[in-house]
Amino acid sequence: MTDLATLLDIRAIEQTYFLYCEAIDAKDFGRLAAVFSADAMQDYRSSNGILQAGVAPLIERLTRNMGHASYCGATQHNITNIRITMTAQGADAKAHFYAIHVGTGPFEGQLYSCWGQYEDRWTRTVDGWRIAERGYRNWHTEGPVAIIRGVGWEG
Repeated sequence: MTDLATLLDIRAIEQTYFLYCEAIDAKDFGRLAAVFSADAMQDYRSSNGILQAGVAPLIERLTRNMGHASYCGATQHNITNIRITMTAQGADAKAHFYAIHVGTGPFEGQLYSCWGQYEDRWTRTVDGWRIAERGYRNWHTEGPVAIIRGVGWEG
């Protein structure tokens, strides 16, 4: 039987996943500091070839590529099928995602969507649970990826 403390930890991690979606959709990328540890490793090689360390570069990249001055308008990010395993070091989690992005400017009337899985290692900090390592696995995409690549992106 799972104890109450474990159930509360699982609930806190789930709520932090939902905060991630809320921050992205509000284009309030600074709030991701409450989702990722300051030095979080992120493996986005399956979608854009990026392997990066730190939440600050993530915030900067998302602001440039999906912020108010980008070709990315409204978005909706969804996380489902969250599976969390508590470990001696923290927690390991997998969660399915689906995201849709509305194009603006030259992409007006077009959508970019993607779905796949997050594979995250979580750590408990004094401020709550944070993602210490993110594995991002795209399974499928549709539409022009340039919508989320930032103004001036060629490719």
